[in-house]
Amino acid sequence: MRGVARILTLVGLCGWLNAWAVPAQAQYSMVGDIPSRFEWSGRVDADFRNEFEAKTDGGDEFDARRIGLAAEVGGPINESILLGFRTGYRHSSYDFNLNSVPPPDFSGDALPRDPWNTINTIDFLPTITALVGNQVSVIAAVPIRYAGESGADRNGFSAGISALVRWQINDRLSVGAGIGVTSQLEDNTETFPLISLKWRITDSLTLATEGSWIQGGNATLLWGANESIRLTLSAGYERVRFRLDDNGNAADTNGIGEVTAVPIEVGIRFQFVEYAYFDFGVGLAVGGHLRVETDNGQKLYDEQYDPAPRVGLSLTIPFGGSRDSSQPASPGPY
Repeated sequence: MRGVARILTLVGLCGWLNAWAVPAQAQYSMVGDIPSRFEWSGRVDADFRNEFEAKTDGGDEFDARRIGLAAEVGGPINESILLGFRTGYRHSSYDFNLNSVPPPDFSGDALPRDPWNTINTIDFLPTITALVGNQVSVIAAVPIRYAGESGADRNGFSAGISALVRWQINDRLSVGAGIGVTSQLEDNTETFPLISLKWRITDSLTLATEGSWIQGGNATLLWGANESIRLTLSAGYERVRFRLDDNGNAADTNGIGEVTAVPIEVGIRFQFVEYAYFDFGVGLAVGGHLRVETDNGQKLYDEQYDPAPRVGLSLTIPFGGSRDSSQPASPGPY
């Protein structure tokens, strides 16, 4: 019963974080494990997500598909310093089905036109980790992101700096907390918390954070007596802010688009060999928002959309190092 109570408490904490982040249009990030302190190693991640039949409060509908590919490598340069680098590309396409009588402009709760079509996101993430004894590590990262609609010719870059302290309490529990600061497209610099957790509650139940250093992440419960097949339950936060192209109405030409959502999913994870995973999940995107701004960040449109079903696949393949010492970061969406 104590284990169940702990799980419910942590799931409630994740829900509180999501509720705190979304209404304020803020963000937090969850990160996974650091690279091995013994050998250079890395991983390749690929993922696909499909969100469909999402309906806004103004009566518009859309489907969204995302394909991502990322790779990272990291390892020691001496006994106390680790270096790492991650890069990735994500292609997101949106199909809108607008209200039968679209308004002439953004003055109402319905869209006057398709706000965007295809979004390209490119991430670069150099990191450095200082090991303090056998239990404490201090990690600094410089996340750099380009996000823009295909054909956009204005600035789509944002960048920041983040730091996190992680404590390996014992062989079953590690916790970490930190802070990130990042620029935003046509908006003020944002400061947000970083969260890291890996807790082996029992031999068959693990709670871990997964995701990137910027704009989101999730907390996942994994259950299974055999690590080769485990059931998963996850909740998180997603946010992407991007530059629009110059083909819109006068108001949103070269403007800003933003999509936020809280994904809740159940799924299954297959482990082929050690640290190589295939994940399949289904669920809902709740608390979703679509937002359109002018080229200087003034709001034109900001509407919620109803809970939308989603399905996702992801694959993680490690490389380098030995199986005993080269565990890559926890698998998760790019």
